[in-house]
Amino acid sequence: MKSINRLMDALDELKQNKNYEKIKIELTTEELNVLVNRIYEYIIKLASDNAVELTDDELRSSDNTILNLQNYLKAQKRIFEAAA
Repeated sequence: MKSINRLMDALDELKQNKNYEKIKIELTTEELNVLVNRIYEYIIKLASDNAVELTDDELRSSDNTILNLQNYLKAQKRIFEAAA
């Protein structure tokens, strides 16, 4: 949970920068998309394994990889809290 919260805080901080979409990350766009898609797949399995139903918002994806990552982290956090 601590790691999820730190990453969510960092993403919120990143979004505060008006040019955050222009910030470079040490991953190619393809690598970042693969990573976020793997997180999505993990969230689906995690929810299933813990009998947690995901909401439409948690399953929604957009062209913005950072927003998708934030949504998936929120879902992951909710699943962990429900399972605790």
